Amino acid sequence: MSISKNIKIIRERYGLTQQDLADIAGVTNKAVSAWESGTKEPRMGAIEKIAQRFGILKSNIIEENGMENVHLNNRPADPAKRNSQCAPLYGSIAAGTPLEMIRVDEYVDIPDYIAERYPLAFLLKVTGDSMSKIVPDGAYALIDPCDEANNGDVAAVVVDGNDVILKRFYKLQNTIVLEPDSYVNYPVQTFDSSKGEVAVKVIGRLVWFMSPFNIKY
Repeated sequence: MSISKNIKIIRERYGLTQQDLADIAGVTNKAVSAWESGTKEPRMGAIEKIAQRFGILKSNIIEENGMENVHLNNRPADPAKRNSQCAPLYGSIAAGTPLEMIRVDEYVDIPDYIAERYPLAFLLKVTGDSMSKIVPDGAYALIDPCDEANNGDVAAVVVDGNDVILKRFYKLQNTIVLEPDSYVNYPVQTFDSSKGEVAVKVIGRLVWFMSPFNIKY
């Protein structure tokens, strides 16, 4: 099973025991053993804890071959052994109804190994649930600036010059497609790019996310 394979890859790359990973996920070592054998699958809360600790996406754990070509930093998993750095938080990014991006003069601590990997990255607050399979409502999405995205990337894009949304990005021959990735049924957005006046501009791609310290589940 894809989840069992991905979890084992994470644990072995860090040299962790099943008990170490259990402590991170908030479960027993028997649960981790069951995950890796494929007899049980972790709940979404445990998947989210693992993803946040190692700076990866939930989809890296859930999807088939999700850990292929994913770089895991070789620093200890114990957060007490890490330092943190500040990343700027800019306004809100709508994952449902687009909102105007407004800069917020605030800085948020992120793990230093994430900051070192993406030194120019910035945070945007996700509002809405149209990307709930990837990033929960209220989370901080870390965006690595770029002006192009590969098909299937989760990208932050400016729509019509003002609104910023987070969606899966696809560029076809004459069409740009912005696709939700949600447990709720949201419509796909399409834009005609054949006339050279494209209403969609990529500003970066999602590389990591975190929950605010005061968020309640």
